Amino acid sequence: MIQKIIRTALGEAKIADVELGEAAHPEVNLVRIMLIGTLLDRDGPRANVFRRTLETVPEIDACCFALEGECLTRFMGVISEVTGGAQRLSLGAYTLDPNAQAFVNGNRLFQRHALIVGSTGSGKSWTTARLLEQIAELDSANAIVFDMHGEYASMAGDGFVHLRVAGPSDIEAGKGLNDGVLHLPYWLMSYEALVSMFVDRSDQNAPNQAMIMSRTVVDAKTGFLEAGGHVEVLANFTIDSPVPFRMETVLGELNRLNTEMVPGARTGEKQGDFHSKLSRLIQRLEGKRTDRRLGFLFPASGVADSYDWLDRAVELLLGGRTAKGGHGGVKIIDFSEVPSDILPLIVGMVARMAFHVQQWSAQGLRHPVALFCDEAHLYIPQDPTSGAAENAIATFERIAKEGRKYGVGLVVISQRPAEVNRTVASQCNNLIAMRLTNGDDQAVVRRLLPDSLGGFGDLLPVLDTGEALVVGDAILLPTRIRIAKPINEPLSGTIQFWDRWADPAAAATLDKAVESWRRQTLVK
Repeated sequence: MIQKIIRTALGEAKIADVELGEAAHPEVNLVRIMLIGTLLDRDGPRANVFRRTLETVPEIDACCFALEGECLTRFMGVISEVTGGAQRLSLGAYTLDPNAQAFVNGNRLFQRHALIVGSTGSGKSWTTARLLEQIAELDSANAIVFDMHGEYASMAGDGFVHLRVAGPSDIEAGKGLNDGVLHLPYWLMSYEALVSMFVDRSDQNAPNQAMIMSRTVVDAKTGFLEAGGHVEVLANFTIDSPVPFRMETVLGELNRLNTEMVPGARTGEKQGDFHSKLSRLIQRLEGKRTDRRLGFLFPASGVADSYDWLDRAVELLLGGRTAKGGHGGVKIIDFSEVPSDILPLIVGMVARMAFHVQQWSAQGLRHPVALFCDEAHLYIPQDPTSGAAENAIATFERIAKEGRKYGVGLVVISQRPAEVNRTVASQCNNLIAMRLTNGDDQAVVRRLLPDSLGGFGDLLPVLDTGEALVVGDAILLPTRIRIAKPINEPLSGTIQFWDRWADPAAAATLDKAVESWRRQTLVK
């Protein structure tokens, strides 16, 4: 790595003392470098092998030459162990030589997780779209994108499937999986998620409420399995097993216990152990169930309450491009209609589903999947402010630590890396850093760089739009790359304020915006 360049012009007295070749210029250019590895012509049967060790060193004042064009492409391919063929993963071209194509090792990029960061407008969505388009071209591609703002609705082609979490209008129309509408029923939630959503921790009766809820949910799931004849599941199932149950059954039991009167020690009756202690829990359950914004959690009867619904949902989300039904390899889920207060809980539910399916797949039969976490600071925060956020963090921390063993890769995307959970960020061994101007965000990226490469953090505030500093297991040398333009640009382009204000024909359709707000769905 180049540390310093010194260019010294020789005076006339010095020129006579220096032996100059025919093509030499009367100046001396010195480069102070740090040696990082050795490129071997051959290592046993392998040719062109790069090692992060020093076996030989050049002499001081030795001549050095720039690698350009195809030579640079081939050399960086060796560095990243990128094989030939049409399936190589290309980010774009090198900043210093636009004729040299920049490839990264696709296996290591997703095996070791990746972090894409940059200030707003720096090109994060562009970079993500570039990756997604190349993934979608693969025959057995398998990736899930958590799209918070509908930015990737523009991604088109046979390799893409667009889904959305059910909104009020979808629920009224009775839409489901076949319509690209995803319900995420409450019975998919873990016990911790159920408690964080329905039990008020500030209530003095919270421990009793959590205990009773656990018991009633297990009883409701047991009843469902017995009624459906699934006795083989009863042997080992737990409260976290993804088994449907009726919320009405749970509410009925809670109301019974909340009003229960039991025989007294002498005559008459006395209040039961839980009399009037479950009122707030019942009210929260009823309030959530009737909230139209949460209709995707409480779908109508027959929509997402059958035993085989989960099989169909998993086939759609994790089946890959060659799955039954010919689904696309990249599944883009639009979460834009999910209320922000429970967004971490819902995103974590989908991630948990993907992780557990991979975990319980037979060894050798796992088909790897990558989870693209757009705007990750919204649901994997460093400082959680709710039980929902804590639950999501626990899920993503486990994926970050253990996902590689089960074929689950993470791509964490954020404009505020300082607000992303540090455990998750530290497990990302590949970094694609766009322009960052905030000091706290720059400090996070510097901590992720090896000690010997810490100086590259100085480039972060001066990177151009669409330019990235790439370093990690997928490309061993830190490199400035100009990301190539994706075919389908995401819907995140910056509005030209001054030009629109100067346009006499520009006008906003405010009436439709207000009506969309009322209906909680986009009116065209």
